[in-house]
Formats: sequence, C-alpha cells, structure tokens
Amino acid sequence: MPINLFILSEDPVFLAGLEAIVEQDDSVNLIGAAEDEARGLRCLKSNPLRPDVVIIGEPSCKRAICRNVAWVLSTYRQEKSRPRIVVVSQNEYDDVIVSALRLGVNGYLARIACPEELLQSLPIVARGGAAFSPTIAARFSKYFATMQRLPEPPEFSRLTSREGEILKLLADGLNNRQIARRLFLAEKTVRNYVSRIFTKLEVHDRAAAALRARDAGFGEQADAALPQPA
Repeated sequence: MPINLFILSEDPVFLAGLEAIVEQDDSVNLIGAAEDEARGLRCLKSNPLRPDVVIIGEPSCKRAICRNVAWVLSTYRQEKSRPRIVVVSQNEYDDVIVSALRLGVNGYLARIACPEELLQSLPIVARGGAAFSPTIAARFSKYFATMQRLPEPPEFSRLTSREGEILKLLADGLNNRQIARRLFLAEKTVRNYVSRIFTKLEVHDRAAAALRARDAGFGEQADAALPQPA
C-alpha cells in the first residue's frame, strides 16, 4: 500500500522542493503539506486519510523542531499509534540532532545528495525503522565506538568473581544443576551462591536476577529465554 505522507515546513521553497521529490514516487501518497501548524491542522482535519509519516522540513532551530514535533504528537495523542516523524534539514549540528532524537523523531536527513536518499528512507521509517544520512550515521558509529564503558551499578561490584561467573550463566538461562556441571561444583553449593546473589542484587527470584544481569551486560544471550526453575 502507498505511504501516506504529510509535509510541514516553514520554508516555502524547501517545502516545494520536498513536494517535487515525493511526487516522483508512486508508492508515496502526499496527502497534504503546510507551512505552519495551524494550516497543517486544518489540512489534516479535512482529509479522511491519516499520515503514516510526517516530514518536518528545514526547521529554523531546535525550538522549531520541538514545537513541530509537539504539534504532531498532540494531534494524534488520542490514537494508539502516531505517525512516524522524519526531520529533513541542512542543520546537522550534534545538539540539534540529539534534541530531535530525544523528542521522538524516527529519522534525520541532512544535506540530501539525491532524491532517492529521501525516497528510500520513507518506507524504512513507515515500517518502524529509523533513517539517517550517511554522515550522521558515521558520526553515531564513531561516537559509540569511542564511548567509554558505563560504570557497573554498585550492587554488582559487591559480587565476588565466582558469584559473577554464576550470575552470567544464570542470565544465559542455565538452572542450578546445569551451572553445577559447567563449573564442577556441587548443586547445593550453587544454590548457596545463587541465594547470596539474590541478597546482593536485592531480588527475589531467578527471573528478576537474570533481567538485572542482562541490563548490566552480564551473559552472552541478551534475548535468551528466562532461566528454568532450579
């Protein structure tokens, strides 16, 4: 099915350019465009179609992004899901991009090299994905590659090396018998270790301990099934 698209841009020239691009693609159904929220609201109210994606084009500043995103969210606040939001802007300062992401936008395209870059991003975003310009994606990759490891929560620092080893196996879904075999320990000894782990992590069962452990980076299978009962 075609993607229902609405464009909001305070820059009329930029708005016309975006309209010209999306009208080239038969898979995109441009249901409306506006230069401000008031016109946009009138356009959407008079249109029986709901947008799948809203493009916010060339906002003048972070404040404009905040205002426009808030308008989209408030317009569809009564619905179970809102349209996906993509910012298209030549402004690619880190603080502007981060502010947009914190507000809940699903894509940020800066300095579009060709119309296909925008057109290829729309179905990705419409399906629930995220889309970023290559330059922005490269900066994100470099940032996360150089980011220092986050400090462990203090309760994990209280674990002994053996308790940490057992917690990793517990987070991977192993029960007490399996852990005992893996570490060549008595099953009763493992039960005692698990009990001390519960106390130090302030949890009451294996599922809660496994969840805390995975959130802190313990275990090899972040999406593994919950541990089996002992």
